[in-house]
Amino acid sequence: MIKPQIITKIESQKKNPKRRSIFLDGKFALGVDEEVVSRLGLKKGESVTGQDLKQILLQKNENEAKDVALRFLSFRRRTEKEIRLKLQKRGFDEKIIKRTIEKLKEYDLINDLEFATAWVKERLEYKPRGKRLLRLELWKKGIKKEIIDRVTGELCGEEDKSVLELLEKIKKKYKNLDPQVAKRRMYGYLMRRGFTYDLINQVMRNSASK
Repeated sequence: MIKPQIITKIESQKKNPKRRSIFLDGKFALGVDEEVVSRLGLKKGESVTGQDLKQILLQKNENEAKDVALRFLSFRRRTEKEIRLKLQKRGFDEKIIKRTIEKLKEYDLINDLEFATAWVKERLEYKPRGKRLLRLELWKKGIKKEIIDRVTGELCGEEDKSVLELLEKIKKKYKNLDPQVAKRRMYGYLMRRGFTYDLINQVMRNSASK
């Protein structure tokens, strides 16, 4: 049985005043956020058992994981997969990662449906592309299939309009080329943007007949 230790000092750290250095039996033991000290009610002179120390370490790791995730989210909204990968790269174990993600979801800081909706709307407005490519982008972000189906089904109903807008934009670029070469390049460009061959063919035929 591990003998309980006594908290002999709790002091602010010089480089980060919001963190506290905890000394047990006169020796530095660990550094934690002031929030952890407050939440657990840690005070000088208190006895700390092995179980108490485990709880302190758990709270420390959870706080640090939360801070990493919040800094990551401060730049833009992220998917659950992106947060998970970020925390894994920082060395947090799966138990801490799971608890952190659950907390962030409670505060609606992780919401894959909202992320997917905003992602598709922005793409369609500023960088038009086909449903196929949008679905692939969302899948790479870790969005679940049912969310992808729902969002692309609701927002990608006018692909022919997007193809036509892009076609009109790129026609000028290829106007001095041989017509067949220009046609092949326009097909290639539109297919790389995620539109299907059949849709491109249909829109290009309609455009040529006008």
